[in-house]
Amino acid sequence: MRRIYLVVLFLLIILFSIAIYTIGVSLVQTSISTTTTYSNTSKTHNIQETNTSIIIQKFKPTTTTLAGRGNVTLILVVDNDPDPNGLLESAWGLSILVETSNGYILFDTGPSPSILKHNLMELGINPEQIVAVVISHLHGDHTGGLPYILKVHPGIPVYVPGKDSSYLAPEIRRYGGRPVPVYNTTRVMEGVNVLGELYGPPWEESLLIISDKGPILLVGCSHPGIVRMVQEEINFTGRPPCLVIGGFHLLGYNYSECEKIAEKLIDLGVGKIAPIHCSGGTIKEVLDKLYPEHYLEAHTGSIIRI
Repeated sequence: MRRIYLVVLFLLIILFSIAIYTIGVSLVQTSISTTTTYSNTSKTHNIQETNTSIIIQKFKPTTTTLAGRGNVTLILVVDNDPDPNGLLESAWGLSILVETSNGYILFDTGPSPSILKHNLMELGINPEQIVAVVISHLHGDHTGGLPYILKVHPGIPVYVPGKDSSYLAPEIRRYGGRPVPVYNTTRVMEGVNVLGELYGPPWEESLLIISDKGPILLVGCSHPGIVRMVQEEINFTGRPPCLVIGGFHLLGYNYSECEKIAEKLIDLGVGKIAPIHCSGGTIKEVLDKLYPEHYLEAHTGSIIRI
């Protein structure tokens, strides 16, 4: 009898723990020009606020309207800088999820299937809802997570730089994906385009999203040069991006060099600038010091609404 009582008690404890974990949501939301402090049962977060809201949310991202007809949500699934909440794994690499009412578009996949899988699960994102993958360039820290996506979503289109597609296409087919070589700017869906490849080396493409606030430009490593890639977007849309986010390939650049690049981006009319991944700390320092109204800090776990 005592043994039955202990078993029942043990099961009740397990069920109670599961219930607590399921409803536990860590949420940080910012507003303009103030610092918000949010407390839950175990943590306190201090987030410097900007003109673009940043939300860190566990499990289910917010629902947004179709890109081009309303707001856009970007979810930074993988980046070098860690998630301050400790929910997601960080790694040298990049993966950004774009949320639209027609499904998710994944821009790059990070370096590892296991990291991508873990972070998507923690964010509550069903990979089967990803309708397209865009690969900026062929380096492994941007393509390494592809096998996971292709395994759970065979047949999904994977947009790759056309002149390097001979390297990428066989592996994509091997795991069940459908490679789509991009030589010129290509429409993915309404309001979403892959900007045609530029040479770095290697060949690299970027993702352009048209929102109500203006164009949004996602870059992988900017091997062709971040200023050149922004100029390419302006040539296509006739407008500067309200946000450019991604790797700027400025690791190792000195302060003066980064200052000149930041000045060029501002002169081109770029709104918010979010250097991540391979951008290095100097460009962040320059933007934070000289152009704080343009600088947007982001890291693994950031969810950016525009």
